[in-house]
Amino acid sequence: MNWGWVQYRKMDVNRFLSPGQSIARVTAVFRDHCLLFLSDGERMGQVTGRFRHLVQDSALFPAVGDWVVVECPDEGLALIHEVLPRRSVLSRAQAGRATEEQVLAANVDVMFVMTAFDEDFNVRRIERYAVMARQAGMDPVVVLNKSDLACEADVRVNEARAVSPGGAVHCVSAKTGEGIDAVKFYLQEGKTGVFLGSSGVGKSTLLNALLGSDVQETNPIRVSDGKGRHTTTTRQMFLLPEGGLVIDTPGLREIQLWADETILSEVFSEIDVLARSCRYKDCQHKAEPGCAVKGALDSGVLPMDRYNGYLKLQKELAYLKRKQDPTQRSNTKRRWKKIHNSMRDYVQGKRKI
Repeated sequence: MNWGWVQYRKMDVNRFLSPGQSIARVTAVFRDHCLLFLSDGERMGQVTGRFRHLVQDSALFPAVGDWVVVECPDEGLALIHEVLPRRSVLSRAQAGRATEEQVLAANVDVMFVMTAFDEDFNVRRIERYAVMARQAGMDPVVVLNKSDLACEADVRVNEARAVSPGGAVHCVSAKTGEGIDAVKFYLQEGKTGVFLGSSGVGKSTLLNALLGSDVQETNPIRVSDGKGRHTTTTRQMFLLPEGGLVIDTPGLREIQLWADETILSEVFSEIDVLARSCRYKDCQHKAEPGCAVKGALDSGVLPMDRYNGYLKLQKELAYLKRKQDPTQRSNTKRRWKKIHNSMRDYVQGKRKI
């Protein structure tokens, strides 16, 4: 079996299998069904009623890149009984008020953060993707597409490197083919990569270049604001001629993080190093005396926008932690209830006067 099974060859999968069952990889997920690759080809599948009853967490349902235990009783749908342990998970917080994890891809070896030499370029967004990659235990690979629109000494290359310490940055042009070999280097046989980025950055165009054919539909960006239109509507995995795999995804202009605060020390490593020289161990790097981070800001060693990006993500992840903690969530709810009651009493008191 190909489709990346080589990465699982050391696992004793027989302990997960019962008679009549086999292993398949999830290559696409739709509303109620999955597209699966089995040893004898592709087939649509769905989870069993027992799986749906026992697994209450939506993040544990099959995602693109998962390996699953299936049973094929006939020529119809394959029945998914279990999801094998994941080697890596790329997740974000689901949109809405509920605090839930949404798995974007599983068992990924390399995460390509795609942006472009146009209006899409945003270093703060690259920082967010870097946090997501580090949470999954990998270094992000930043791909600056549309290099045919940039000059050789474009400052955006250094800006991308500055906000993704440890991660590689490559300039490519899916249109002309420049830099495609650098992307192929990460996608050797059995390796799985995922393209993440906004609509219009050229994810599908780059995929077509890697595949050597126009498999994914592409659309030009809007001239009015430089934004792309959603062409890819679902996450789907493709097998490259060299044996590597790529998961193409719909555009993500805004991404809510699902990560731990400690990951920030890896993404903002220069701030973490400075913080070790602060006078107080619990320094918040705001107004405390002897703060090495504030000193670096005053001297210009640490850029203000980098510092502000750090504070913003720190605040966001702290808020996520509070929402995940039932005790803190209850205390917050109780505190706001008191505030609302006090406001109501104040208003009613004013009316009586």
